[in-house]
Amino acid sequence: MYRGILGDCFLIRTTLDDGGAELERSILIDCGVLQNVAAGADLIAKLDPKVVNRIGKKRLSEVEAGPARISAIAKDVLKTVGNRIDLLVITHEHYDHLSGFAFEKGAFLDGAVSIGRLWMAWTENLKDPQAQVLRARFSKGKQALAAAATLAQGDAHPGLRTAAALAAFAGPVAINGLGASGVFGTAEIMQMLKDKAGADSTSYLEPGQVIDLDEFNIKAFVLGPPRDEVLLRKDTPSKGQAKEVYLTRLDAAAAAESTVNAQLSLLANRTDTVLPFSAVYQRPLKGKTRRKKATKSGVRKLYDAPAEKWRRIDSDWTGSIEALALKMDSDTNNTSLALAFELPDGQVLLFPGDAQVGNWLSWNDQTYPPAAKTMSSGKPVTAEDLLRRTTFYKVGHHGSHNATVEALGLERMVDPRLVAAIPVVEAVAAIQGKGRAEPGSGWRMPFEELYKALQEKTKGRIVQGDGNPTVEKRAFRNNPTSAKRPVKIEHSDLFVEMTFDLS
Repeated sequence: MYRGILGDCFLIRTTLDDGGAELERSILIDCGVLQNVAAGADLIAKLDPKVVNRIGKKRLSEVEAGPARISAIAKDVLKTVGNRIDLLVITHEHYDHLSGFAFEKGAFLDGAVSIGRLWMAWTENLKDPQAQVLRARFSKGKQALAAAATLAQGDAHPGLRTAAALAAFAGPVAINGLGASGVFGTAEIMQMLKDKAGADSTSYLEPGQVIDLDEFNIKAFVLGPPRDEVLLRKDTPSKGQAKEVYLTRLDAAAAAESTVNAQLSLLANRTDTVLPFSAVYQRPLKGKTRRKKATKSGVRKLYDAPAEKWRRIDSDWTGSIEALALKMDSDTNNTSLALAFELPDGQVLLFPGDAQVGNWLSWNDQTYPPAAKTMSSGKPVTAEDLLRRTTFYKVGHHGSHNATVEALGLERMVDPRLVAAIPVVEAVAAIQGKGRAEPGSGWRMPFEELYKALQEKTKGRIVQGDGNPTVEKRAFRNNPTSAKRPVKIEHSDLFVEMTFDLS
């Protein structure tokens, strides 16, 4: 796992005995970091002092700018694999899983790098009718979020800050291939990777598939995303206050986009800060009136006074944008390509991307392969069986509250050798959205209750993007996964490496 980023970049290397010689193969799963992550001093300068005091200057000063960090990581990946990625897995279309391919475009896409196979979910197949409907819905929503992010630059309303922060996951909205900052958008990155790998080497995987990767001596089970749209949109549990909503219909996304664009137009056309409406709505009155000329002090007294706040509706529209941003983020996460890799001895490495509740639940809706198909060796397996044999868990969505299900997920991971990896930098998560100005209001990653459960399940064997190497090594040393062949870990500035000895 590559460290120091709020993003995912995982490199799996298998070593095989090829007639006495060692043959290495590589699988790269995503390579990205959340955009707009500033470096130490610049980052601190943008934050409310209370936020700085709560998190601490030391932790914040250690944060490296996102583009610089992911560029260094991408270069290390290519150096390690010798410019040959045998299998590239792209889990979903979020910037924190893709941006490395844009920042190091020259190396990944235009240079001597070769990609043996490219795997994406069925949702990324432009010829798939169901995927086409999904893309139309998301395209409208992304435009609305981009407009909201523009407004947030000059508006401190919490709803806009949340929308802008979540828009960062979607990446720059591209015009002619480039976002406003000159950086490629997520859709453009996905297409560039498809072009690089070639159509014959690109596969869009379906839930229930079982793929024998003989050249790696492992087997891959495709868990999700589901074809069932109810589950595809289900991002929260069905009980209590966390019931799911279905805001991201095409008409809802279009309505939200229309609302935010109207606000942008209003701001652009206002020349009088006293009058509440744009000049286009003003009509001159003929003759004299008894009305006194409005003054800024008068407006402040009548409109801006704190006691009159309850009367104002200026920011009510931001609620729909915030809800849209939250739902779009979750729905995109639920399109994650979720994979389970089975090692020769039966251990399972679980990589769910950022799958949320509906994706996880769907894993139980099919066997692997589906029951209608035959399997060359033995009976089809179930999701429960795969989870029972899981010894490595890539914690979904940076350890957020709704990307690891409990009863049908973590509680089924009963193998005593279980270890976990959380790709997160807590300080960066804590200052996203409302957390930029309100201490304690940022993203809680990893979520405290989930982290406690992981600690118990793994006996403390957790590595984290900003983890303390000394503490992590001690946990693996004090509670080895096995007496004979324990998982070993080694740290560098850029990554933490786990070694599973199957000899």
